[in-house]
Amino acid sequence: MTGIMELTVVWPLPACYFSFRMNNGLWARTGLKMDDESLRLILRFFNLSWRGYRKVRKGVKKRIARHAQEYGCRKISDYLLLLQENPEVADKAKKLLTVPISRFFRDERLWEVISGSVIPRLVQEIELTGSRPVRVWSAGCSCGEEAFSLKILWDEIGKRLLQVPPIEIWATDTNPEVLEKARAGIYPKSSLRNLSGYTLQDYFIPVSKGFSIREGLKGEIHWIQHDFISESPPCMNFDMIFLRNNLLTYYEPPTKIQAFVQILTALSSSGFLITGSNEEIPTGGLPLKLYSGHRCIFEKISPP
Repeated sequence: MTGIMELTVVWPLPACYFSFRMNNGLWARTGLKMDDESLRLILRFFNLSWRGYRKVRKGVKKRIARHAQEYGCRKISDYLLLLQENPEVADKAKKLLTVPISRFFRDERLWEVISGSVIPRLVQEIELTGSRPVRVWSAGCSCGEEAFSLKILWDEIGKRLLQVPPIEIWATDTNPEVLEKARAGIYPKSSLRNLSGYTLQDYFIPVSKGFSIREGLKGEIHWIQHDFISESPPCMNFDMIFLRNNLLTYYEPPTKIQAFVQILTALSSSGFLITGSNEEIPTGGLPLKLYSGHRCIFEKISPP
């Protein structure tokens, strides 16, 4: 052996590149230190809230550190510069900052009120005004648990009542990867822990990777890649909008308020807005009132 190491260099190098050091004859990668302060800087770059990410930051930091390492960024300043100069890299980073934590019928009491009070009222109003589908927007739908929970609930109510109108759901998310998982409709057992054995048997089929939603529930759901921060609502006159554990949790007030007001324009008069259990809506002149059945349900009111 000559002791000479031959390297193949690909040119041009990326904006910031991997730094290596000699360690016992091996070339080892030096990585970016992703501490809380580094994450705060990245969140600030995207106008996201540290308060919202504080409890879930461990997984987020790992994803962002790996992403920075792919481009060889040794310092947080290198990574921020890359995000600023390369929109594609910034778009990928923003997707990595999404937190797809959900399960079927998350917050069981909320779903009881939706089943026992909100939906019967919607059905009654539609019967009075003429037959039409109920329109629902699941904004920030993640892997689809929320949308399919509603489809299951709608089917169960249809079995109890003589007639319910059809339902159409617009399920949107910025991340195309979670939308693909939602379209596939396959979930691990951990996502189904709030389901009874009867519900699991009626609406799911066991598969090698968990449980697959039955094909009959997949109809009338429009899975759409959509950013409610920068884009107009995907449709208008929704009877219900689910805005849970995303906008109101993870964004800073200026961005949050502007997007929230725009989302409300898509809610029909007397429609219902559903938020997360630990979230607060912006205050001041909004056409909403708290629904008496649950603190996370709001009803749109007409201006005086």
